[in-house]
Amino acid sequence: FTYPVWRWKDISFTLFLSYMETGRMPLNFETIKTNLYAWALANCPGCSVIFLNENAPRPAQPYVTLLLSTLNQIGEDYTPEADVNGLVDMVGDREFTLQIQTYGGDCITRLEDLRNSLQMQTVLDTLRANGIVFVNHFSINDTTELLDSRFEKRAAMDVLFRIGENYQDNLGLIETVEVEEIYQDASGSVVYDHTITIP
Repeated sequence: FTYPVWRWKDISFTLFLSYMETGRMPLNFETIKTNLYAWALANCPGCSVIFLNENAPRPAQPYVTLLLSTLNQIGEDYTPEADVNGLVDMVGDREFTLQIQTYGGDCITRLEDLRNSLQMQTVLDTLRANGIVFVNHFSINDTTELLDSRFEKRAAMDVLFRIGENYQDNLGLIETVEVEEIYQDASGSVVYDHTITIP
C-alpha cells in the first residue's frame, strides 16, 4: 500500500489519521460497532454492554447501552485524479454520535470512567487503529426515572467520533477522439474539411 500525497487544505487531519491507519478500508458499521463495544466493555468493569434496540432481553444491572445515532458528512469528499484505468478512489470524512446510557449502581462514575478513558493515549491509539477518531464528549446527565414506585438509577452521555469513508467511482476511459476541421471561404463554401482521429 502506497500512501498518497495530499495537500492539508484538501482533507481534514482527522480523516488523514483514519485513512493512514486503516489503509483505505471500506466503511463497515458492524465493524465499528464491534470496536466501540470492545472499548466500552474494557472500560466498564463488572457490567454488561449491549447495543440499544436489539431483540434480546435486558441484562441484569448494572449495564451499559450504546446507540449510533446521527451520521453526518463533513465537508466535500476528496476526489483525486483517475488512475490509468479510469478509477477514482473517493475519500470522505464522516462524523457520528454515540449515545451511551447506563443503568443501575453508580451510573455517574461509570460514565466518568468511560469519558476518562478517552483521554488515554493507549485507548485513542487503539480506536484510531480501527479507523475511529475521538472528537469530543458532552455532559454526563442523571436520567434517573421512577418505575413502578421505585427509582431506577440511570445516566447518559453523548460522544462524538469521526471515521473515514472510502468508495470508488469508475469514470471510464476515452479511447479515441475525433476532431473535424472545416474552413469556409467568404461565400460560405467549404474549402477544407479534414478529420483527425486521436490516438
